[in-house]
Amino acid sequence: MKTLPLSILALLLSALPVCAQPLELGYSGFFKHMKTVQKAKVQQAELGFYLSQADGGGLCTIISGGVRVDGEPRGEVTLLPHGQFVLPYDKQLDLDKAVVVLELAEREQCDISIKIQAQLEGGRTALAQLRQVRDEMQTLLAKMAGWPGRYFIPDIQGLHLYPAMGEDSLRLEGMEADPGTGKVSLRDAQLAGEGSLMLPMVRITPWI
Repeated sequence: MKTLPLSILALLLSALPVCAQPLELGYSGFFKHMKTVQKAKVQQAELGFYLSQADGGGLCTIISGGVRVDGEPRGEVTLLPHGQFVLPYDKQLDLDKAVVVLELAEREQCDISIKIQAQLEGGRTALAQLRQVRDEMQTLLAKMAGWPGRYFIPDIQGLHLYPAMGEDSLRLEGMEADPGTGKVSLRDAQLAGEGSLMLPMVRITPWI
């Protein structure tokens, strides 16, 4: 079994522990990661920001969020059904030392999680497009690893597909979802060829 470098594990799993209500986080750290995605010039792969419960019990529930500079509102935080929070990409917010303010449903200890992922709108999807998603994720993984970490990252073996709209399980014809996570996993061999899949809206993560 291949082991990821610590720098990659930090990106895929968690960054620093936080506990507050509301929770205030420096915008500049997020901007740095978003800038890396821009430099990678990928079209579908992205980084998703989450708050995970420190005890491994799942995601922390975010009620609302915003971006502030010196206490004044300067941007919105978009909350998605699967728990991701989306920030504006704005160099001026970085220069102004903006703060991301997140209101949590409960007072609990959370970790910032940063995940390599992609989201597809659904419909008839060519396997070639899924292979492109996989290749872009490999590119982004290398970018996030930096030098010399990029020479030690493992190859992506396939893709994990999750329901994007909060459903418990993904339903694909002829494929069985994992009962624990609701995901459908596709190995590289299943992504080969010129075929296609009828997909609902999905969130995709790399199978490493």
